[in-house]
This record gives sequence, C-alpha cells and structure tokens, in this order.
Amino acid sequence: MSARRDHALSVLLPPLEIRDLPRPIDLRQSLGLTEVIIDFGSGMGDHTLELASAQHNVGVLAIDVHTAGLCEVAQTAHESELKNIRIHHGDGIDVLRDWLLPDSISEIHVLFPDPWPKIRHNKRRLIQPNFLKFAGNVLHPHGLVHFVTDDDSYFEHAKLVFANSSNFETTHHEWDIPLTTYHKRALRLGHTISRQSFRKLTPS
Repeated sequence: MSARRDHALSVLLPPLEIRDLPRPIDLRQSLGLTEVIIDFGSGMGDHTLELASAQHNVGVLAIDVHTAGLCEVAQTAHESELKNIRIHHGDGIDVLRDWLLPDSISEIHVLFPDPWPKIRHNKRRLIQPNFLKFAGNVLHPHGLVHFVTDDDSYFEHAKLVFANSSNFETTHHEWDIPLTTYHKRALRLGHTISRQSFRKLTPS
C-alpha cells in the first residue's frame, strides 16, 4: 500500500465513515443539507466526487466493499475541501436495512454493478427483491433509483425485479450517465449501455 493510500485509510477516511453515527442515521441532519444521494457501489469514486463537486447543497454517501476507491474519495474530498461526502466501507445492505432513517434519502445510484453473468451466480446480483424493499424504506416519497449496466441479461433481470415490486414504478427521468471508470471501459469494449430509473410509489 502506498503512503498516500495508507494516510487516506488511516487518517482521512475514518472521519467520513458513518459506521459509528447514532442510529437511525439522518445524513441530512449530519451534513446540514436537505438532500442526500447514495452512490451504491461507488467504485473508484468518480461519480461520488462529481456529484459532490457539482452540487455542494447535496450530500453524497459513497458505499463500496473495496478500499482503494474509498481512499481516493477521502483523499480528493480532503484536497478539494468537499464537506458534503460521507463513506461506508462494506456491502451496504445493512446500511439500507438497519442504519438509515426511513424516508431520508433522495436518490440511490447503482452504476455498472457486478453483473454476475453465470446463471448459477445470478442470485448474487445486487438488484433483488430485498434490495428494493430496503431501498424503498430509506427513500423519501417519489425518491429515485437510477440503474445503469452494460450487461443485457442484468438489465432484463433488473427490469423484471422492479416490475414485480409494489414499491416502485418505471419513470423516464432524464439524466446523463456519468463517465466513470466502468463507463469508459464499457465504451472502449463496445458494450451496449442500458439505463432505467425507478420512482418510489407512495401508498394511495
């Protein structure tokens, strides 16, 4: 591990980690902001940093299992004095299920998640009924899930899971796909990139 990454991991990342905040966590209150977006599976942090830099009035929670990208987020947040970023190092399902205040998140972005293309591994995909249940709990009324993938099978799988959910409806919300590391890779390989947004339904 480089000295830069070691410093980010040991010094810069811990103050941004949400693990020890009192629960249920209201990140709007912690950050002093009215909106919070979750970058679920933030990778190398390109999207988190772009969101936080472009919208200082919006909080961004980066969640990922890998250390390297979160260290980059912490390092760049420090260097750029971005105060609207928080981090969780882990798979994040527990954060949605148990940690966050219900109805407190504006959007969840799921960009180029691991497609687990082999049929026997499909159950490992992030987009599953339980994920939608937990996401629906933390999103505020009419909150959005943005989903992007370059795997055709995963896109069809995700559309079916959302279609079978009573918590979400498909919406044609316009937004630009961020040019992340994985997006660049998909373009380089000539993959078809598919996107869809889903809105949380409110009880009638």
